[in-house]
Amino acid sequence: GKLVSLERQTAFVQGKASGFIVMNMKASWEIPGTKSPVRFHSNQPLEFVVRSLFEPSAVDPSSFYFLRKLSIKKKTRELVIMVGHASPGGATINNDRAQNALPITFTRYSDFSLKITTGTLEPGEYALSRPYAQTVFCFGVD
Repeated sequence: GKLVSLERQTAFVQGKASGFIVMNMKASWEIPGTKSPVRFHSNQPLEFVVRSLFEPSAVDPSSFYFLRKLSIKKKTRELVIMVGHASPGGATINNDRAQNALPITFTRYSDFSLKITTGTLEPGEYALSRPYAQTVFCFGVD
């Protein structure tokens, strides 16, 4: 029935690498705090309304919006954006910004807005974001 604003945060990039001859790398967005003040109940689909930069019929919205579950750290929430592995024999990197994205559906809400519908979400912390923007919209499910 009513619209609730999500927690808006600007994530900062955190990079880590470990190893000597064989290296493991990870880059993530770190989001302040371990829990969003915006909470929803589990075991029910959620609906979000977002303003689109383009008319909804002009582009595929699934390439602009992603829903992902966040990992909880000591003082932050984390969203992994790149993982890599390097050895003397070669290296691999996965920087697909849609990795681990949860399924969502899109319907037109108005001329320049979309309604995003999730499936049932398990308890945890989540972020709705664009692939290359560091602004994330967070919420929690209890």
